[in-house]
Amino acid sequence: MTTQRFLLGSVCAVALASLAGGSAVGAQSKGGATPPDLTGLWDGAPGGNTRDLAKYMKSQGLTIPFTPLGAERYKNVDLAKNPNAYCLPPGPSRALTGPSPFMIVQHKDVVSFNFENHGVYRVIYLDGRGHPADIADYPQFMGHSTGKWEGDTLVVDTVGINDRTWLDSYGLEHSDKLHLTERFQKTGPDTIKYTVTYDDPVFFTKPWTATLNFVRQKDRLMEYVCNDNEKDRVNLVPTPREP
Repeated sequence: MTTQRFLLGSVCAVALASLAGGSAVGAQSKGGATPPDLTGLWDGAPGGNTRDLAKYMKSQGLTIPFTPLGAERYKNVDLAKNPNAYCLPPGPSRALTGPSPFMIVQHKDVVSFNFENHGVYRVIYLDGRGHPADIADYPQFMGHSTGKWEGDTLVVDTVGINDRTWLDSYGLEHSDKLHLTERFQKTGPDTIKYTVTYDDPVFFTKPWTATLNFVRQKDRLMEYVCNDNEKDRVNLVPTPREP
């Protein structure tokens, strides 16, 4: 009995040590540095206006490089067909560029984003895996994301994004060929510089990049259950984009 207790205690100790090691902020980044801790509640900095990416890019003296198809779809989008109004997840771009907070939880093998918007989550795998070979056949609303640390910056690669999502809150669509490259750089204890590059040869003639800042929030995530009390849908009527 004493021997069994000793063995059981040893196994438990090893397991706890393993868990303790696994809960570290992150494995060493390229170059050997320990990455910063992104854990916390975040939202876009005030005044960014990235809910409307075309307008935001214009304010920066830039334009979105639409293909003819992309320009036609953008011009003729029906804003009443907003996917969020039908309780669909926002997608990885809109979840971050839209006006709602999110919680980042960091682990050495994964980083989890927990969004107030529709109560959805997104997992970034940091364990060296690639994207599933069949991801194009089984797209996901939040896509499939892998990441790595480059110094103090988390670099995320996302594919397999369901084309029923929008890139922002104002009808910027994309195809199932969309490829996102995102960079999260902690620039201070309460700020993250976010840079996202959109690569979609169906909707855009070349990749284009938007940059915004996230600021730490001191409140909490609120519950958002769209199907429980969605009141907007009955009021939706065809709504063309303003010229």
